[in-house]
Amino acid sequence: MRVNLLAKRYAQALFDLALEMKLEGKVEKDMQLVGTVLQDHREFKKLLKNPVVDDFKKVKLLNAVFSGHIQELTQKFFALIVKKDREMYLEPVCEAYIDIYRKYNNILPLELTTAYKADKKTKDTIAEKVAKATNMKIELHETVNKDIIGGFVINYEDYQFDASVKTQLKELQNEFSKNLFIKKL
Repeated sequence: MRVNLLAKRYAQALFDLALEMKLEGKVEKDMQLVGTVLQDHREFKKLLKNPVVDDFKKVKLLNAVFSGHIQELTQKFFALIVKKDREMYLEPVCEAYIDIYRKYNNILPLELTTAYKADKKTKDTIAEKVAKATNMKIELHETVNKDIIGGFVINYEDYQFDASVKTQLKELQNEFSKNLFIKKL
């Protein structure tokens, strides 16, 4: 079975149960926390994937690390995942759950890249215009990249709007590289 399909099925089952218990927002925060921990701590992820470590110890480890920080429902879900020998898919399950939650709540993650930290007014204006164009709530994430020199780049879903100085300079360079004046003999 493909990883994405498997992750989506587990995430959908958890989302349906969380929705029924009215905990979908809290479980989404749990999934963000667990996903971040798994991304940032490779050794922890390797330990969970290790077939030599038995399931009881993996569940105990997950409970020790996340107890008091995540919902009981999420802890029980992790125990189920470990019992079914699917702990190696924990990170994709977290990502799939977050995607399902965002789609359900009509939230669009928007990546804004600027050369310097943007002020609140600029971020609000960009978020408002994209929200109006897409009819979705915007979850803005800002990245600073000095290589773009100035302007901004917006990424969401499969779309990119590049209004950076770097791109405009490249386009200008391409225009000037064309020889528009051919000398006639």
